[in-house]
Amino acid sequence: MLLRYANLRLCLQMDKATLLGKVIEHLKEQKSTTMELSKVYKLPTDSDEVIIDFVTNTTEPSNNVFIKASICCEDRPELLSEINHTIKRLTLTMVQADMTCLGGRIKCNFILCVMNIASENEMTALKKSLRIIFERIVSSCSSTTSSNYRIKSKRQRFFCSANYNTNDC
Repeated sequence: MLLRYANLRLCLQMDKATLLGKVIEHLKEQKSTTMELSKVYKLPTDSDEVIIDFVTNTTEPSNNVFIKASICCEDRPELLSEINHTIKRLTLTMVQADMTCLGGRIKCNFILCVMNIASENEMTALKKSLRIIFERIVSSCSSTTSSNYRIKSKRQRFFCSANYNTNDC
C-alpha cells in the first residue's frame, strides 16, 4: 500500500510533458512486444498483408507443388467464403489451415497443393493470380464493410434487429 502511495506522489510531482513522454514510451514498448509475439504465435497485426510463397518438398518426387499463403485483414462475415471460392476457382487443394482472430482482425495461414503443374511459367502465373485475388479480398476488407453489414462494430450488429436502421443503433 505504501508503495502505491509513493508511486502516486511521484506521478503527481511530474509535469504533464514528462508523464506523457513516459506513457508514449510505454506504448511503444507494448507495440514492439506485440509485434514480436505476432511473429511467434501468428497473431493478426495492424496492417493488411498478403504473403504467397512456394514450399519446397524434396522428400516426395511428384508433380505436386505446395503453396504457403498468409492473409491478415479485418474480420468480416463473408471472408472465409470468399477465400474458399478463390481456392476452388483456382483448383487448389487445401492441405492445412490455421486461423487466428483477435480484436476484429484475422490472420489466415494456408498450405495449398497444386496437382500436376507442368512448367515454371505456370507456377509463376498461379502465384501471381493467387496474390492478386487475395489482395482484392484484403482490400475489400479494409475499405468499407460490405453493404449487408454497414455497422462496423460487431456488438452493434449483434444487438440490432434483422431489419435495422443505422440511425436506430
